[in-house]
Amino acid sequence: MHSDDIKAQLIRQFPAEVVEQKGSMNQMYYSCPTCGRMVSMGMDKCGGCSQILSWKNINKKEAPNGKRKATLEFEVLPEFQPEDCRKCPISYISTNGAESSYECPLKMRGSCKIQLS
Repeated sequence: MHSDDIKAQLIRQFPAEVVEQKGSMNQMYYSCPTCGRMVSMGMDKCGGCSQILSWKNINKKEAPNGKRKATLEFEVLPEFQPEDCRKCPISYISTNGAESSYECPLKMRGSCKIQLS
């Protein structure tokens, strides 16, 4: 399996807020925040891309460039600090020939935006 496929599967295990949109006839519908496929109210997983869905705070906003802001919340060990990929629960070990390193599935290595609360 390709490392990009593994990253995508890992990210889709974290719940993402569904998106509320207006259709061409002004009807409201919900879609998967990852693949954009239409989802029914209360579904726990997208049938198209297997993204785990959350219905807590339905996302109604879209940025002008078509991208939306996503928030991911998870627990970390007390000694974890942003940029410490070895202790980050979403990092994974990637191999490149004989070398291996911890990689960020969100491509934030070296510019980690994780905020601790």
